[in-house]
Amino acid sequence: MNVMQRPGTVELAADMPEYIIDTDSTISFEVQFSGSKILSEEYVPDAAYQVRIRKLGRFCAKALWGIWPEGNTTYQQHLSGTFSFLINGEKDADTYVLFSRFTTKKKAESPGVLSVISEKVTRPGVPEYASFFLSSGQAVNVTVTDMSGLVTAETLYTHVGENMVCSLDVSYDRIKKLFPDTDFNHYTVEDLMFHVDRTAYAERFIFRFLNMFDVPEIVCAVGSMVLKGADESETGFMWGVERKFVVNPSDEFTVNSGVIFRQSDYRLWRDFLGAQQAQILIDGSWYDIIITNQSYERDFRKNILKAVEFSFCFADPDNNRIL
Repeated sequence: MNVMQRPGTVELAADMPEYIIDTDSTISFEVQFSGSKILSEEYVPDAAYQVRIRKLGRFCAKALWGIWPEGNTTYQQHLSGTFSFLINGEKDADTYVLFSRFTTKKKAESPGVLSVISEKVTRPGVPEYASFFLSSGQAVNVTVTDMSGLVTAETLYTHVGENMVCSLDVSYDRIKKLFPDTDFNHYTVEDLMFHVDRTAYAERFIFRFLNMFDVPEIVCAVGSMVLKGADESETGFMWGVERKFVVNPSDEFTVNSGVIFRQSDYRLWRDFLGAQQAQILIDGSWYDIIITNQSYERDFRKNILKAVEFSFCFADPDNNRIL
């Protein structure tokens, strides 16, 4: 038996290479995580005397998950971990796996910001999050350029402890506190640049979601929101009169993103529309929503930036009267 290909020391789940084992006999293969056996199977070699274990990273990703942020720093303790691979009862390799849902061009050892974008538009008063895979002693720095072109840098966070994914509050309001005497229209958190849009909009609808790396990000719609009411209440007759016994509103909301400034915005909106978990901010509280329909169309010509439109309903129908 000869292992021709195996995962590396650190891997992003969706990019993890498959196992290729050269053998002329049936082998057993096990995966262990956090001291427990999560997979145990036997494989028979093919006509080329090889065993290929495909989509192993996607299997490992099922044991990982992200959480919603709290405060300035959120430690994503369940978003990565070490998986042990055993062949015929003997350990072959240990791989530290970071969650990812789709393939990416990022390097697992130093992925940078865990996002599909490297720049985005933000607005004063809108929360923002950026997540990084950090080792002990590693710092996250913020750089701003004032109106005269002077560049200033400050340290936002320094990690202490074991390697981990950390989600940081990088909103304009927090960054402004680091540079109270500086006026700036954009700022950079490591390799993620934020362009500040100070336009006064009649309404802003703020959504957050767990992106393809299962870490939180924000999208902000500055267009319209339209409510289409519906009712699935249960009725019955009492004393010959039909009455409503179970009130079950099933309202649907259609949101227009409003102005799109950059092509990178489309990648962020697409990640949002395909997210498994999403929430809307209403009066300072977050409520779970389900995205039901979307009208996503992207023209790759840089001079054509169309608005994005989607529909959602509340995950809990009891929240329908909040908006």
